[in-house]
Amino acid sequence: MSAGRDGRGPADDTVTVVIPTHDRPSLLRRTLATVLAQRDVEPRVVIVDDGSSEAAADAIESCRSEQVTVLRNEQPRGVAAARNRGLDDVSSGWVAFLDDDDLWAPDKLSAQLAAAAAAPEAGWVCGGAVTVDEDLRVLAAMRPPPGGPIATLLLSRNRVPGGASGTMVRTDLARDAGGFDTDLSNIADWDFWIRLALRSPVVSVDRPLTAYLRHTATMSGEPGGVRDEFERIWERYQSQREELGVPASSRSYEWFARRQVRAGRRFAATRSFVTIAHRYRDRRHAWALATASAASPGALVRRWDRQARGRLPTEWRDEAETWLAPLRSFPEGG
Repeated sequence: MSAGRDGRGPADDTVTVVIPTHDRPSLLRRTLATVLAQRDVEPRVVIVDDGSSEAAADAIESCRSEQVTVLRNEQPRGVAAARNRGLDDVSSGWVAFLDDDDLWAPDKLSAQLAAAAAAPEAGWVCGGAVTVDEDLRVLAAMRPPPGGPIATLLLSRNRVPGGASGTMVRTDLARDAGGFDTDLSNIADWDFWIRLALRSPVVSVDRPLTAYLRHTATMSGEPGGVRDEFERIWERYQSQREELGVPASSRSYEWFARRQVRAGRRFAATRSFVTIAHRYRDRRHAWALATASAASPGALVRRWDRQARGRLPTEWRDEAETWLAPLRSFPEGG
């Protein structure tokens, strides 16, 4: 590890990538391949096997190399705890988190390091993301938030694209913020972004650097857990919202309700939209969604997907396609 500019700490351009995983070695191998293929950066990688089965653990262990460390929790402790264990093992100036099914553009880290060098006041970096299906077809895009102080924005709703996979954070800032809350499992990333934003401005790269995989196993479709965690986060930062004058917003709760619709839980989704109608002022919109989710959730999802594809910038689709296309032929089983 090289010394920093003042000779006392790690260099700003060193990066460790923390990848939590559980029983998905095939997906992990493809994800890891996009990290090892990063251009102009040679990151260290820490894979945290969170209590996988014996067969999966053996496959995950086979990923070990001079560049890749594998840590193992004998029993599953949850994704937040797995990320924190990886964070504890980081000795570089920067840390990036990556879920075991998401993918990176080959210049994801170099683009974020360049942005960080141009904005030294920023302690973390966001990038844009595309949502893809299991065949890696681009479904939607999400641009990153504007650079600078964004605590007010994040206290209202999660605007960081790519889940936990889209950011890069100064290691000392990640530790000062306390890492990920292990009492949260579904939206621990949003809680972490809020704590980062309360401590430091962000700098953004307005390009599709991360592919966020949407598939049937995504945990954010679990209605009870997400709802409870949302309410916990909303209460946790009540004083900060009041101090900063953040108005009440239904956007995050609506995101949660939409996940319920996608998971096929139409009655839970309808109940959530009704809650939005009562809690926030956007009653006409919420009641329309409640009616549609109760009557025909499949049609509602198809409408959302059409709208998302219609909003997808052509240049983003083209750029994402250039690095996603080779990954479609990644060998089955690694």
